[in-house]
Amino acid sequence: MVLLLENLIVFLTFGKLIDPLADKATQISILAALTFNDIIPLWMLIVVFVKEFVMIAGASFLYGKELVVSSRWFGKLATVLFYLAIVCSFFITYWNSLLIHHTKLPQFDMYLYYLALAATLFSLAMYFKTFYQQGYLKKENLKI
Repeated sequence: MVLLLENLIVFLTFGKLIDPLADKATQISILAALTFNDIIPLWMLIVVFVKEFVMIAGASFLYGKELVVSSRWFGKLATVLFYLAIVCSFFITYWNSLLIHHTKLPQFDMYLYYLALAATLFSLAMYFKTFYQQGYLKKENLKI
């Protein structure tokens, strides 16, 4: 029974790591597809990719210090805004491609992408601030 519980704890800890990684890979893949279809600019994909790379590298570093990084509201907000913008892009593209409608929908999804990008950069800054305040980013704790 103890072995089963120990395996469950290891599995749950692994899940805390792999689930956000899968979410980030999905989000970046969809944004890449939207970039290749000229729906969002390439620079936006690059900014999100670099931010997520920094987050993954930081989480890996902190995992080495035996700290599992959990998500916070500001990270969830950025993810929700990106997915909302993505759904709006699909809807607008589909609606505007129909020949039945005389009026095309405006590309208001770009405003959502800009808002999501601001939220994702805000979340990066907040994660750095949080882990700095907890002492994980101080010079003496950065030794490998």
